[in-house]
Amino acid sequence: MSDAQSTWHLDGGRALTLAAGAEARRLAVARGRVWLTLSGTPERPAEDCWLEAGQAVALAPGQTAVLEGWPAADFEVLVPPNSAPARGGLLGRRLLGR
Repeated sequence: MSDAQSTWHLDGGRALTLAAGAEARRLAVARGRVWLTLSGTPERPAEDCWLEAGQAVALAPGQTAVLEGWPAADFEVLVPPNSAPARGGLLGRRLLGR
């Protein structure tokens, strides 16, 4: 996957670990079904869940997720705009009035 690609593909029978991030994120399933295990926190134990196409789950800062496609899936990991770093490039200056 390149930095420009926004949708990830996960073949059936393969697991992928999403490392903990410093900011809140949202994992959204675009196609297929995902078996997801979310790491626990001091307030909440680890949990497993199924996500179908069109469903999403919030990932808290510092939370790790392990997912597997059943049988295969396409998904996105989204960062809310207010937690993404501001970019100082030409487009950033035009949008932010700099």
